[in-house]
Amino acid sequence: MRQFIADLRTRAWRTSGSRYNAARRLKQRESFSTFSLAMLSSLSVAAAVAQRIYSPQPGTPLDNYMTAVSIALGVFLLAISLLEWGSAYGAKADALHRNAEDLTAYQLKLAQVLAKIDAGKAVDDAEVDVLRVEYETIKDRCPHNHAPSDHELFRAQQRMAPEFGATNGKPAMTDWEVMVIKARWHWSTIWLFLLIWIAVASAGTYAWWIPKP
Repeated sequence: MRQFIADLRTRAWRTSGSRYNAARRLKQRESFSTFSLAMLSSLSVAAAVAQRIYSPQPGTPLDNYMTAVSIALGVFLLAISLLEWGSAYGAKADALHRNAEDLTAYQLKLAQVLAKIDAGKAVDDAEVDVLRVEYETIKDRCPHNHAPSDHELFRAQQRMAPEFGATNGKPAMTDWEVMVIKARWHWSTIWLFLLIWIAVASAGTYAWWIPKP
């Protein structure tokens, strides 16, 4: 009976840690998205001003290129803004964080039950079943789940824990594996807008090679 409760506590610990990471990842995605969209909006205005300064005559190759870039950037900003707004990263992050807090409180409750067992007090099957159902209820209370990368990051953060196979002070993962997992986790929050910025920078650089009137 004690082992079942201990396993249940470990499961809640892993789920809460993964959901803390998921909340942090989504918050970072929201912040980077907001910053990028704001800067891209400013850049679209700057492109229109630059078009009038560097290509005052309509119909030149540079003027046509700048017009095409401005239109494409405007349409893209509209589309990506709607997609980011529909994703609701901030709301999902808040829900996951609240659920992780509830699971953390649940872990403390299980620790109290384990202390009760260690003190020689009996815990009946009905009480254990209530604890099992409570875990499932708390976990399912959040409509969003963490990604596998969030759990992998938690394993990397807790690589010295015996629950993940660490023995005699030897971590369950090498430093290289930890670095790869962390890099992959951070990359998942910024890869889309990083590619967008590369494309925008390339388009801006190409403009300098177009003959000016």
